[in-house]
Amino acid sequence: MAEQDEGPAWSGTALVVRGSEVLEERALGRTAGADSPACGPGSVFQACSISKLVVSAVVLALVEAGDLDLERPVTTWLDDLPARWSGITLHHLLSSTSGLGHWGDVPGLPRLLTAPPPLDELLALIAAAPPVTPPGAAWRYSGPGFLTATRVVDAVTGQPWATTAEILVLAPAGMTATRSGAAPAGPDLAVGHDHGRLRPLHPGFAAITGSGDLWTTAGDLVRLNQALRAGAVVSTRSAALLWTQHAALPAGEPGGGPMTLTGYGYGTFLGHVRGHRARVNPGDMPGYETLLAHLPDQDLDLAVLCNEEPPSRDRALAGLRLP
Repeated sequence: MAEQDEGPAWSGTALVVRGSEVLEERALGRTAGADSPACGPGSVFQACSISKLVVSAVVLALVEAGDLDLERPVTTWLDDLPARWSGITLHHLLSSTSGLGHWGDVPGLPRLLTAPPPLDELLALIAAAPPVTPPGAAWRYSGPGFLTATRVVDAVTGQPWATTAEILVLAPAGMTATRSGAAPAGPDLAVGHDHGRLRPLHPGFAAITGSGDLWTTAGDLVRLNQALRAGAVVSTRSAALLWTQHAALPAGEPGGGPMTLTGYGYGTFLGHVRGHRARVNPGDMPGYETLLAHLPDQDLDLAVLCNEEPPSRDRALAGLRLP
């Protein structure tokens, strides 16, 4: 049973698991305002950038199948990209070393992307944006890079991203409550909030695969972490690439509070959570904050899903009882 807390400290669900043992399960707040159901284990949240872990696993599965190559230029599969992208590989995209930059580096987009333009327009703006660095020269977190990786996957598989993600990652991991696409309907949906005010996510985010398309539960996220380590999605050798450091983070990059982030693998940060060595997948979106982490020294998986703006996630993390 989830422990239902009192008070305004944060809103969402949190789960700490070792193997099959639930060490702590907490919930606070409501899914969609004062008269809505309380948040609980079955509540479905926007995963935010945890979806980059799913993108990375899908690409690795296709690499194992011989359909993709991490070191080949993405222009191999996408012929509508600018010539200056010819040096960008899938390795660069997954490790955020492509030089494409993040949403705030794309001229014509608001620095905080709250109302995405239609996908065709967004892709055109990304293609026209000048690179921040040459490919492979430096780390720079890049939502556009992961969106491009999903376009490569779509081109190779010839099917919608949501179908590929379901077949290659969600189903093998046993993530039965998770979906890619538009926000699901129903009382289990946790709607975003901003200081207690409802802030429904703009529907355009569903088209931004790798950033705003994934809806999930805390339990499903823990299942994903465990399935990746067990070799149920890709081989353990391929999965290790997710948390192998491919780039060091510059000083002052995101973290703070209970998290310290120092390196980046494929769609995964490396660092510490509450002082413990950790593989970290954080995310944020208008109205949401999320976190999936594995603490290898303690053999712990933890998931935090919040439907409230900062500092909801930090408050949830600070209250968890970690060994």
